[in-house]
Amino acid sequence: MPITYAIKRVKNPGKNAVEGVNYYHAQAIKTGELTMEKLAKRINNSTTVTQTDCRAVLMSMKDHIIEALTEGQVVVLDDLGRFQVTIQGKCYSQDAMAASDFSPSAQVKSHKIVFRPDVALRKAVAAEFSLVRQAEPKK
Repeated sequence: MPITYAIKRVKNPGKNAVEGVNYYHAQAIKTGELTMEKLAKRINNSTTVTQTDCRAVLMSMKDHIIEALTEGQVVVLDDLGRFQVTIQGKCYSQDAMAASDFSPSAQVKSHKIVFRPDVALRKAVAAEFSLVRQAEPKK
């Protein structure tokens, strides 16, 4: 199925931008969402597992992923990808502060969960990928 896209003007094209020139790029437009319930139904329709059992497994998987991430583990889902927690913090020099003075509440600004798709997933999407449909411009 083709990916719907729209052409968007770039507000901040970068440091090499020429003053007075407009810059544009293609942006993928989402066409909907696949919820946990819909995913369980799709799995049910393509296997012998009931929709209720699918949902129970998916919810349990979510709980175990949360547990593993909060323990600092990388969660590897073969052929899908990896989840891991990263942190962003303030950079400081050894001269400015000793490592023993490091305070997470002061130096760590935020954390996020990063998903890195597996090569198999990237190849499968690339094999089906096409950009042939442009979204109608908003009026």
